Amino acid sequence: MTITYELVNGVATVLIARPDRKNAVDRDTQIAIHRQFEAMYDDPEVRAVVLAGEGGDFCAGADLGKAGTHGIGGSLGNMNHLQRMVHSVWRLPKPVVAAVQGVCIGLGWSLALSADFIITATDARYRFAFRNLGLAPDGGASYHLTQQIGLQRAKELIYTGRFVSGEEAFAMGLALEVLPAAEVMARAQALARELADGPTLAIGMAKTQLNGAGAQTLDQALGVELTMQPLMTRTDDYHEGIAGFRERRPPAFTGQ
Repeated sequence: MTITYELVNGVATVLIARPDRKNAVDRDTQIAIHRQFEAMYDDPEVRAVVLAGEGGDFCAGADLGKAGTHGIGGSLGNMNHLQRMVHSVWRLPKPVVAAVQGVCIGLGWSLALSADFIITATDARYRFAFRNLGLAPDGGASYHLTQQIGLQRAKELIYTGRFVSGEEAFAMGLALEVLPAAEVMARAQALARELADGPTLAIGMAKTQLNGAGAQTLDQALGVELTMQPLMTRTDDYHEGIAGFRERRPPAFTGQ
């Protein structure tokens, strides 16, 4: 078993379950994560997700045990699998909270950045060590870093391959909150619970808007809104939201 999955009251928890390898992801793990997130895509019972690792580490990156033994064809196959994994997290139309403790390196950091939010341990250790292997970034690292911290800071992290603490990741804007390690998972679950109680379809639409906004002009962004907002007025949650507003009570969203 390379991952575990649990669903409780709308909050799904996906754990990378290779603690003996500091949760480094091999091909089987990449396939398992991709398939699990694809399964959650259309599951109405899933309204928010926590992504974490077992054993005190988030993910030590790609498992390099068989690296360089498959030729160009094998390398292309590996890239396809890791890209499907990252993209399935990024495109899930439901909020994803990454709970990061311990090491979060290379592809592991790319995976965490594909979530909507990172709750990090103070002493977590982040690193993009591609340069030490003679590799360029993968897993969407170049995209996520330049979007979140700008080109110059992104280059510094990629070119040097230095370690970044949880405290520094938070200060740079690469994590939403920083906490002692013992509190990270509980906080991630609490945030996911809060998000799961929201209007799931509307949050999914907002995620699509925001993920694409960096590459759009204002006219394009307004065009997307013009397509989406009329659809939102047909949902049960919209009618519940209006009823709650009129009745001066908190709305009870169902995610429909």
